Amino acid sequence: MILETALIAGAVIAGGGTVVGWLSSMIMNVREKQEVLIESFGKYTKTVNTPGLRLKKPWPFETVAKRVPTALQEFQENLATKTKDNIFVTVPIKMHLEVQDSKKYHYESNDPLKQVMSRVAATVKQLTSNMDFAELYQARQTISDQVRDNVGKEIETLYGMRLVDVIVDEPHAPQDLQNKYNNVKGSEMERQTMLNMAEAEKKRMILEAEGRKEAQKLDGEGIAAQRSAIFENYAQQFNKLAKEGLSEDMAHQIITLAMQNDTIRDAAKSGNIIITSGNASDVLSQMQALGKSLTKPANGNAHDGTIATPAAHKPPKQG
Repeated sequence: MILETALIAGAVIAGGGTVVGWLSSMIMNVREKQEVLIESFGKYTKTVNTPGLRLKKPWPFETVAKRVPTALQEFQENLATKTKDNIFVTVPIKMHLEVQDSKKYHYESNDPLKQVMSRVAATVKQLTSNMDFAELYQARQTISDQVRDNVGKEIETLYGMRLVDVIVDEPHAPQDLQNKYNNVKGSEMERQTMLNMAEAEKKRMILEAEGRKEAQKLDGEGIAAQRSAIFENYAQQFNKLAKEGLSEDMAHQIITLAMQNDTIRDAAKSGNIIITSGNASDVLSQMQALGKSLTKPANGNAHDGTIATPAAHKPPKQG
């Protein structure tokens, strides 16, 4: 205190001009987003962080050591690194930093930003070395989060800065390597497309086979039902004709010819060409001959106009 008083007295005695300069050294302007570090004879005394005109002790008792910006700052670097699959790539990264402790920021390191960048770069290299080249495109946000978790607290403790964000941009590889990589990926996509098409074709064939199986099953059930109905109708018709007095052979022949004609007629409905073992003339002749036998007079007496009904066939007597 005695020294400060003596210096002030000496400045006053020195003259009016010195007094003006001495008084002006007591006034300082603090801007927004700024902190002012004050020293006294080279030793830190205080931090002024309130914007506006502020007073301090006159020079040389207090001096402004450093004006530290506290606004968000952005720094970027193109980081050369190697991936897990031994590909050398360049990863552009950006850092957003904010000063939290201006005293620590100024006094603890000669170049805090360079130190912070070195720590961030080392962490990014460590993370990317455990990833394949393809993973870098998908894991950029993961890398950013892990960098903040790994070194964020350390940066704040050592340098008084908060690591707000780390933005990992799209990695770049040499052009020839990119071309090879794209070719490989193109081949993989083409192969996958072919596998997908083959799988789709397999499923289609299975569905078609199942459909045919079901159709054949239904068709077989229909045919079985149809045959059952035919055989049931056959028996009814056969018994009916036998009751009318026809022989078994004649009844069987009539039903067989009728079924043959029905089959030919049904097949011909679609305009198809029908090929049979016999011809239509033979069938017609058989039907006419059968008709004559059915209308033949009993006992050879045709003069009375009576139509005889053939007796049912009986087996010959034995002995």
